[in-house]
Amino acid sequence: MLDTLLHWLETLNPVLVHVINFLLLTLEGIGLPFIPYEASMLALGLMVQNGSTQLWEAILIGTLGNTLGNVIGYYIGPRGLRMIPQKTQEKLGLMQIQRLLERYGPWMAVISRWFGPLRTLFILYARQAGLRPLPYIACSFIGALTWTAVWQLGMWLGGLAFVQIWHRYQLYGVIGLVVVGVPAYLIYRRVRANRQAREAVSSADKPETPLPE
Repeated sequence: MLDTLLHWLETLNPVLVHVINFLLLTLEGIGLPFIPYEASMLALGLMVQNGSTQLWEAILIGTLGNTLGNVIGYYIGPRGLRMIPQKTQEKLGLMQIQRLLERYGPWMAVISRWFGPLRTLFILYARQAGLRPLPYIACSFIGALTWTAVWQLGMWLGGLAFVQIWHRYQLYGVIGLVVVGVPAYLIYRRVRANRQAREAVSSADKPETPLPE
């Protein structure tokens, strides 16, 4: 079965598969659900195995497509949100997304990349939350690069088995990321606050330079 699939892939134009994958990941990057990007990434993973294309090409082109989708979602987001009444947004707790973006900035584009459907809300609210385009694009690129690299490496090394493992255990992976990431972030904030407090005390203790007469 696998030999037959690999032989069939050898008949395909790798450029065409890259284009299809780029378009699918662009749509996925906008936040649209049920995009069958797994098929194109699996095809590229098998093509890397048989030497038809390079792994770095699949990761880079996929990352660019996903980032482009994030940018499109950034600009069309406010229009989509206007279709949802403000009271409805508040009742559904959607305003919490905007507050998170306002508090943590464009780095939420990296973090939310790993949270499936929730990511769509972060994309739609990004512009309304006041995130500037360039920092948002930069962080979206980082998020897309890490996500695409994990997926494409998995498709190259594990193929269909990776898809099954991902869907079965991705929740545990996200929980593990939160368990490790939240304490690390809190420790970072505590260390930073202590450092700023020490700097403030040090500045207050310095004698003022007398003005020349």
